[in-house]
Amino acid sequence: MSELVRPWRGVSPEQRVAERRERLLAAALEVFTTSGYAAARVRDVCAEAGLTQRYFYESFADKESALIVLAQEIVADLVTAAGPSLPGAAAGHDDAVAALARAAVCSLTDDPRRARILFVEVVGVSPALEDVRRTVIGGLARVTQEAVAGAYGDWARDSLEIELIGRTLVGAAQELLIAYIRGELPITQEELIEHVGRVFLRARPIIAALAAEHTAVQH
Repeated sequence: MSELVRPWRGVSPEQRVAERRERLLAAALEVFTTSGYAAARVRDVCAEAGLTQRYFYESFADKESALIVLAQEIVADLVTAAGPSLPGAAAGHDDAVAALARAAVCSLTDDPRRARILFVEVVGVSPALEDVRRTVIGGLARVTQEAVAGAYGDWARDSLEIELIGRTLVGAAQELLIAYIRGELPITQEELIEHVGRVFLRARPIIAALAAEHTAVQH
């Protein structure tokens, strides 16, 4: 047993598992976006990673589990990138809106495979994965709602109107990104960033009006 858990060349077993997992996720990103998730096989991911299937099942229950983890990591990176700009964007500061649009778009389109995983490959895979997808959309809308709350007050956290605005913004940005990565829009990444920023700017007067209404009711 001690033979199985001892470090190898200074690397612990846990580190080796983590490194293999990252290699497999990188391989899944490539295979799922070139072959398409439906056509991809576990053996294809393993071949791309240069690992045996034994190591795949060490980290993932099945192909769908790998897709879920990959999507969740892409979302986490997106939230991390966009997070610093969200409060200012929710308050309607133009520079913060521009920074938010740039962070979000670049997080997903500097490597277009990431946007493809999140908005194309996960669609229609299974009811379980659809639940995950809907949770992701709701979570992103909730991030927007939390940003509005930070700018205008705690009331926004329980506001259905603000939730609807958040979901609308997420949906609009998603559709623009899908059209962009599919080559349906004859625009550059910089133009896409500008358009996404405009979508968020259009919500500014609506959010400000709702905040004013709330303040008036409170007084």
